[in-house]
Amino acid sequence: MAQAIPLIRAAAIAPMRRWLCATGRDPAPYLAQAGLDWVPADDPFVPVPLRGAVGLLAAAAQTGGPDTPWLMLHGQGSVDLGFVTVAAFRGPTLGDGLRRIRRAMPCHSTHEVFTVEDRGGALHVGDGWAVSLGEDGVLHLVQQYVAALADMICSVVGDRPCLARIRMVPHPGVGFAHLRPWLGDRVEAAPDRALNLQIDAAMAARPVPPDLRARADARAPAGRCPLLRGQTLSDDVATLVTAMLPHRTPQASDAAAAAGLSVRSLRRRLTAQGGTFSGIVDRSRAGIALDRLQGPDPPSLGALASELGYADQATLSRSVRRWTGQTPRAIRNAAVAAAQPAGGPAPGRRDGEMPCAKPALAASLER
Repeated sequence: MAQAIPLIRAAAIAPMRRWLCATGRDPAPYLAQAGLDWVPADDPFVPVPLRGAVGLLAAAAQTGGPDTPWLMLHGQGSVDLGFVTVAAFRGPTLGDGLRRIRRAMPCHSTHEVFTVEDRGGALHVGDGWAVSLGEDGVLHLVQQYVAALADMICSVVGDRPCLARIRMVPHPGVGFAHLRPWLGDRVEAAPDRALNLQIDAAMAARPVPPDLRARADARAPAGRCPLLRGQTLSDDVATLVTAMLPHRTPQASDAAAAAGLSVRSLRRRLTAQGGTFSGIVDRSRAGIALDRLQGPDPPSLGALASELGYADQATLSRSVRRWTGQTPRAIRNAAVAAAQPAGGPAPGRRDGEMPCAKPALAASLER
């Protein structure tokens, strides 16, 4: 059984949501079925469960047909996909951009393996996974989706066909018949179940358009890399919980589904590691609360309580007192005072009153 929660950035599901809307399908039930109904549509960098993203793709293909992954990305131009397209479009050439994706992949996904190799006068791009994605039918959909993304990226530097050769797992029911209209005889079965894309050297040497490079440079995210695998299941649960908290109160069932476990098995494994799901939620709330209160633009206490899923501001205050021995207001005022130039009283403090020390998490929260 899986003991980890593979994660990928929310950018990976953006084309799926867009396609569902464009084809008259309400994304809400699809997202709910995949456990992704909490994921915001306007932040491509939020970590989401890989299993949920794969489930969403498979559910869409059930209604749209086996070529759905290709349709989701074909003709989309320079659609924004977070780390992946930002890396690719910074160029200066297509080949350079693909190599940058390889370096940026740890920022995008915990378990995706992306390779780029010069061989035989062509660029060979490989994509695989350090976790099982399921049966061949599901793996085919995922590989088709990645190939469509690569084709979309390549299309910004030249006319199609962009990919000289595509090797992937065939669909168990229809083989490659559904992709022939798009790819002709350029697609064939992979000998090792891994996706391999061949790009001619001349195509790889083409420059990325300057305006697209400028947009990619402006979008390059800071402070969100890498998306590390946890040392334990508890670490992975904490990462997922922290991502979910600003949008919905996490449940043990969310973490269990993301890990491929039953709720009972999840709780048993967390207990074996010396923790509980509720304890992880509490620690995650503590970390977010202190970061926000001590940040450069601290929120109102009511807004912070709502962000962390508390019933009201009083509940937040009691929790912060339990974590730190201080009130949220005192922590926020101390952070503001520390950022003030010397010589003036800090907001919320009278002249002659000693400022509060910057609090640290209680030792119990660090266990």
